[in-house]
Amino acid sequence: MSEASPSASGPPAPSKFRASAVVVLVRGRGARLEVYWVRRSDVVPAMPGFHAFIGGGVNAEDSSLAAAMTPPAGDDAAAAADGFDTAQLRVLEACVIREAFEETGVLLGTGASTEAAALAAMRDQVLEGTTSFGAFAREHGWGFEGGALRYIGRWTTPPFSAARFDSAFFLAEVPQGQEPTIIPGELASGEWIAPDVALAQWKAGDAAFAAPILNVLLELASAASAAGDAFAVPVLERLRSAPRRAGQPVRRIEMKWGIVLHPVKTSPLPPATHTNTYLVGDRDMALIDPGSAEPAELDALYSVIEALAADGRRVACVIATHHHPDHTAGIEAVRERFHVPVLAHTESARAVRPDRTLDDGEIVTLASNARDWSLRTIHTPGHTRGHLSFLHPGTRSLFTGDHIPGGHGSVIIDPPDGDMNEYLESLERLLHEPIETLFPGHGSPQGGALRRIRAMIAHRLERETKVLAALDGTPRPLGELVARAYADTPRELWSYAERSLLAHLLKLEREDRAARDGDRWQSA
Repeated sequence: MSEASPSASGPPAPSKFRASAVVVLVRGRGARLEVYWVRRSDVVPAMPGFHAFIGGGVNAEDSSLAAAMTPPAGDDAAAAADGFDTAQLRVLEACVIREAFEETGVLLGTGASTEAAALAAMRDQVLEGTTSFGAFAREHGWGFEGGALRYIGRWTTPPFSAARFDSAFFLAEVPQGQEPTIIPGELASGEWIAPDVALAQWKAGDAAFAAPILNVLLELASAASAAGDAFAVPVLERLRSAPRRAGQPVRRIEMKWGIVLHPVKTSPLPPATHTNTYLVGDRDMALIDPGSAEPAELDALYSVIEALAADGRRVACVIATHHHPDHTAGIEAVRERFHVPVLAHTESARAVRPDRTLDDGEIVTLASNARDWSLRTIHTPGHTRGHLSFLHPGTRSLFTGDHIPGGHGSVIIDPPDGDMNEYLESLERLLHEPIETLFPGHGSPQGGALRRIRAMIAHRLERETKVLAALDGTPRPLGELVARAYADTPRELWSYAERSLLAHLLKLEREDRAARDGDRWQSA
């Protein structure tokens, strides 16, 4: 499965992206058209809890499977226009046929009349690892007709994500007599759904998904409303051009309706390279964390704001989650351009000049159309004393700044501004809030919010155990202790880990479980 967004400038650099393929399974025609979509499990690292289509990364088996592919008429030229050569396209077709079988039990492109029970048994063996899809293909002499898959575009993951994919999308009709099923694991569930119903769920805040899913659903809903055929040439052409059109005039990443993510290039701590700026609301918008003052980055942000103005949306205020420059550097430029107030915690006043200070429980009111977009302020100290998170109850979304990063990373707690005890208490408090989706300052948004928060608490307590184990009766400097307590962390990150180590030690000192002798530490 891949998260993706429009490619900004042609084919991506191979070293930065993993090749992958996605298939949009459909059934029915015209107004009865349905797509099969899945909800990703809360345990997967990339976009847990989000909706997606079937697919995954290319593996070594796909090259041999590609030899059994026959090319679909006309699609090679369309894929070539997007930068895929013939050999690449065959491998991507093989990949998506294998993924469809593994994830749903559907066998595409063979015309084989294998019994459903036999296919299910084969799938079980593949998932158990006792054999492979390729082995079954060779055993049964399956030849794959590429014409069963129609190429519908190339999408790449935007820069907020650490795991980035270069994805070919395909459209396929589920074969007669076959029915997709989901075995819970990487995927939590799957269902047939009319495109317009899926879009209604997104607009209601009940579904979140990446830009390609949104754009495919929009095109298929349009075709269904016109009683058209999803495989008609005009529909295929619009699907293929959607990645390019989705980036014009600007790239718009709206994983939940009313929540637009715009990544800006900044200089955060590694491995992050960008800060996520958010525009929240359907009429008045809160602009959260404009993190760059670079003219090119500001111009890109202004272009997104101008594009949203066509929907009747305008910036009403600027909010800082905390004072770090990768979150606040653009605030003065935005304030001057849009003449709007800046809101922040009083502790952030050293970096910004807030027109209004915010504290725990205060409401940021936003004029709205379809729903109440007001945000509730939650004081979440730990990363900094004045760190704030913002909850939108209607979509159960939390804008976390640096309190909770995307993916499986952890945030640095750097004393004296950072405090490990306060950080853990802030995380514990969030477990009692109605949160479903996390929108972090760095990394990918994700569902399964409470699971992620519990995992972060468990990670910190596990690290605390390692810090305690590193201490003994001999006073030791931080440089020696970090090698013991963070042996599982790459050495090039130890200078950063040393700051969180100090935060752990200060917490343990308050609990009478560690003691210091000057700048050296030992067990209490």
